[in-house]
Amino acid sequence: MESPRLAPALVLAVLGACGPEPLPPDLGGDALWVPLDLDAAIDRGEPSDPIPPAEQRPAGALTLVDVSEAAGLGAVVSGGNTHGVGLAFTDLDGDDWADIVVVSGRSNVSGESFASRLLRNRGDGTFEDVSASSGLGDALAGRDGYSVAAGDLDGDGDVDLYVGAQATDVLLLNQGDGRFVDATAERGAGGPPSDPSLVSNGKSKVVSLGDLDDDGDLDIVSASSTLPYPGAYLLRNDGAGSFTDITDDSGVQIDPQGNPCAVMWTDYDNDGDRDLWIWNDRGGRVLLRNDGGHLSELSSAAGLDAVTITHPMGIDAADIDHDGDLDYYVSNIGNNPLLRNNGDGTFVDITRLAGTEGQYGWGLAFEDFDADGWADIFVAQEDDRPELLFHSRGEPVPAFDEIEVPHPPVRNGSAAHNVAAAFADYDHDGRTDVLTARTDGSRITLYRNETELGTHGTLQVVVAPPPEEIPAGGVGARVAVATGELVQFRDVTAGQSRASSNELSVRLGLGQYRGASWVAVLWPSGRQTVLRNVGAGQRLHIE
Repeated sequence: MESPRLAPALVLAVLGACGPEPLPPDLGGDALWVPLDLDAAIDRGEPSDPIPPAEQRPAGALTLVDVSEAAGLGAVVSGGNTHGVGLAFTDLDGDDWADIVVVSGRSNVSGESFASRLLRNRGDGTFEDVSASSGLGDALAGRDGYSVAAGDLDGDGDVDLYVGAQATDVLLLNQGDGRFVDATAERGAGGPPSDPSLVSNGKSKVVSLGDLDDDGDLDIVSASSTLPYPGAYLLRNDGAGSFTDITDDSGVQIDPQGNPCAVMWTDYDNDGDRDLWIWNDRGGRVLLRNDGGHLSELSSAAGLDAVTITHPMGIDAADIDHDGDLDYYVSNIGNNPLLRNNGDGTFVDITRLAGTEGQYGWGLAFEDFDADGWADIFVAQEDDRPELLFHSRGEPVPAFDEIEVPHPPVRNGSAAHNVAAAFADYDHDGRTDVLTARTDGSRITLYRNETELGTHGTLQVVVAPPPEEIPAGGVGARVAVATGELVQFRDVTAGQSRASSNELSVRLGLGQYRGASWVAVLWPSGRQTVLRNVGAGQRLHIE
């Protein structure tokens, strides 16, 4: 199932299909999709037809339940700078169960220091603290941690960690035996040191991983107003996990007066490479389009100057209206902008129309919490304010209903501003769960998704590249799923939300279908893997 490398990210046009198949949305005639070879697809022969109306049961209300104590997390706290604390919620030991990394540091309010932790998922709904045996505790001891991104940075087939920290960032390489080692200096991965005079003022430092130059490995971006220049730096991966600073040649342009708080690699223009979003507290918004490994600032051209936003804090992307391109939600101290992609390189703010304003937002994600085939939104709010769920009504013109989610009382309201959030199906029940962490020494909170799904189907795809194709975890791959006339897609990303990294999988709802008529993975290399007739309720590992 090989196909030549084409510039577009994915084509959902169907070639040689037997019988009617869903076609891609009309994107103005631009060649934004490469053909999927369904004749060469692996037919699993599983049910993928719609559930008869007489047998259908609707999903219940979205329900997130705090199970932290039962999961063994009751004594796990987080804390640090009011713009610090990060979470990774993904499999680190190769057993397919999402583990937890909590990156903490020193509070600029109370002066307290909090330890970073690694918590291994036992696979029975509980976690054990392996911070000491893994080496992570020692590697980050005394470090002022701010954020974390998870991905295979050295191409050895397991998932490593990149930690945004002061004074320099930290590269923790996974040894494949449950241990991590600090390889920052050896691999040239720390970046420039932060200015000590800026660190104590509640500044941010956020990191994300993506393949800037399309050479098959993960490069690094780190953004912070504590840096000596110009607000962000880029490290190019040599393919074996050693790095070179290419900031000056990359085209990165960040307002040095801003405080970068949200960063994400994502292909907003469907041209097959990963563009870079950086949103700055007080300093505006930066959209950097990637063209052959060089970045060009296009914020004004994309219509972002018209977006009302004061203090952006987090970002995520999904195709909320199923028109074939990625839309974006940006958390904010104030209304949270929902940016609809017009498909021509521009965006329009539909926040009020969609009913997703919220207040005081931090960590967030698009996830289909009730598996109806439409992405909902979770956004964590600061201090004692409730977390928010925005439930999609499943309409072509996006509209959402707001649901409040209570959280445990915070320990110190004056130090609890930042809320990191990460997302995974930690118990393999097909539903996406939520993990949050605050900066004031409160315990972390694990919300189990207990939404009654009715007859809605779920499908999870774990992208598992063979050894010769890196990086592990499939960061940069695009996964598409078809049910009836509906085509959904998501990209595997590393470093999004607020200073955090989600499970390296794609989690989609199938609505009232017994399965997907086809599932496709387009790899960053241009290779594609296509399956037909894939039954619901599975966790697929696709090579």
